[in-house]
Amino acid sequence: MLEPIYYDVGRVCKDKDGLTPSIVDLFIDINEPKLLYNTPEDLLDKFKKSFLGTINFKGEEIKYQVLNYGRYLDRAKIEEADLYIIADRKIIERKELIFIKNLRDSIPPNSAIYFPLAKPWEIPLLTYLGVDYFSTLSKYYASLGYKLTKNRALKSSKDYEELVKINDHTYHSIIEEVRDAIKNGYLRNLVEETSISHPYLWANYRRYKPDLRKIATFKENKVIVTANINIPEVSKYLERLKNYEPYTNIILLLPCSSKKPYSKSKTHQKIIKAIGKAVVEEVILTSPYGLVPRALELAVNYDIPVTGVWSLEEIKLINELLKDFIKKVEDKFGDSTIISYLPDHYLEILEIDSLVIKDLEELRKVLKEYKGDKRKQRVHNLKELCRYQFYKNFLPDNIFINRKNQIIYKNKILATLKNKIILSLEGGKLMWETLKKDSFYVETNFDIKKGSLFPPGFVDCNELISYDDEVVLIKDDKYLGVGRAKLPGDEMKRAKHGALVNVRKVVSYG
Repeated sequence: MLEPIYYDVGRVCKDKDGLTPSIVDLFIDINEPKLLYNTPEDLLDKFKKSFLGTINFKGEEIKYQVLNYGRYLDRAKIEEADLYIIADRKIIERKELIFIKNLRDSIPPNSAIYFPLAKPWEIPLLTYLGVDYFSTLSKYYASLGYKLTKNRALKSSKDYEELVKINDHTYHSIIEEVRDAIKNGYLRNLVEETSISHPYLWANYRRYKPDLRKIATFKENKVIVTANINIPEVSKYLERLKNYEPYTNIILLLPCSSKKPYSKSKTHQKIIKAIGKAVVEEVILTSPYGLVPRALELAVNYDIPVTGVWSLEEIKLINELLKDFIKKVEDKFGDSTIISYLPDHYLEILEIDSLVIKDLEELRKVLKEYKGDKRKQRVHNLKELCRYQFYKNFLPDNIFINRKNQIIYKNKILATLKNKIILSLEGGKLMWETLKKDSFYVETNFDIKKGSLFPPGFVDCNELISYDDEVVLIKDDKYLGVGRAKLPGDEMKRAKHGALVNVRKVVSYG
C-alpha cells in the first residue's frame, strides 16, 4: 500500500496517487454500538472492539482493521491489514496515544495508520508517532463559526462556506509543512512548535521515546535545539559515544563554536595551530551533546540558542559525561592530565579540577611537552568515527586520508569522508571480510544490480541499521556491493514492497 521514502522519526511515503501524510475522505459503515473511551471494564465484553473488512481505497481493494478499544488499547489484537483505523480520537488527550508507536513498530512499513478527525495542530505529533492518513474537522468548526490555524481555533464572522475553505486550506498547508519537515529533518521542531500550547500534546510528546533508527545517524541539515535538550538526535549520539576509545590520557577541554564542524571555525583553527605537534585528547564541551571528542565532530551538526547561562539540566549532563570520560581514560592509562582552555562561564560549571589556561601562547608552551605521533592519532580518530558510524571499527592501522578526503589503504580507496564515511567497493569488501555479520549488511538470494533492492529476494540484515546508513550487500557470504539504507533494519525485515536499499556500486565478477 505504502512505500516509505523519507524518515525523521515520522515518515513520508508514496501511495498510489501521491505522498503521505495526507488528507483522505474515508467512510466505513459499522453497524455496531461504539465502545466509549471510559467504558467500565465489566462492560467490555458487550462491545465489539475490532472490525475487519475490505474497502476500495484510491482505486485498489485493501483490507482494514478498525481498533475500537477505547482506553483499553493495550489489549488490542492486531490482525494483518493494509490500513489500521484508530476509532476513538479521545486517546490523543491520554497516555494511550503511545499505542500508535507500538502499532507502527509491529506492522509492516507498507501498512498505513489512519487517525480520523485530527485538529491541524495535532497532525505533526500524530505523524511523528507514525500516522499516515487524516480526515478533517473543517466543516464542524466552520459550523461553530471558527477559523482554524496551525496552532488554534479562532472565532470568526466569516460565513460557513468561506470558513470551510479556509479550514481546508489550513489542513493542506500543515500536511505540506509536515512533509517538508520530514524531508529536511526538522519534524521534531514542528512538533514542539504546534504542541507547546496544548498540554495534552506536550505530555505525549515528552513521554514518547522514538525508535532512534528512524532518524539518520548523520544529518545534513542542522539539528535545531530548543529549550528541550532531551531530543532523539542527542540520545542517539550519547548511545554511541559510550563506544569511544580515548587515544591519550592528556585531555584538553575546549569550548564549542557556532560553526560546524568545530575545526572549521576561526576559534578552533587557532587552537589547532597552537596545539601543533602535541598529542592530546581534544574534547569540546557543549549543550545539548555534553561532550564531543574531536574525532566525532562530524557526528554533530546543530544550532542552539545561546544565552550565556547554563540550565541545571545542561550542567548535570556535561559534568556526568565528563566524569565518565575521565574515568574511561584513567581505566585505560592509569591516570589523566586535564587542561582547560575555556571561557569563564564554562569554568564556573565544571565539577572537576584542571589546569586552566587563558591564552593561546600559554597553551602552546604547556603542550610542548606532549609531542607525539600525530599520524597515529589521525588514524585513531578515523577508527573512532568508523566505530561511531557502524558500532564496530574495520579500518586497519596503516591508512591515511588524502587531500580529497579519501581514506586510502594499500593504494586502494576504502571510503570518502563527506559528513560521514561513504564506502567504496573496496571499503565495503574490507568491512564484510573483517566484521562479517557484525557489519551493516543486507543479505539477498540473487546477484544484485545498481538501483533499488526490493523485498523479493531479501533474506536478512543487521537490525542496527538506521535509515540512510551505509550498508554492504551480500549473498551466501559472498560480497556483492555497497549502498544506502532506505529503511531501518527492523523495517526491512517486515517490508512487503518498496525500496529497501539504494544500491550504489556492485562488484563485477565477470
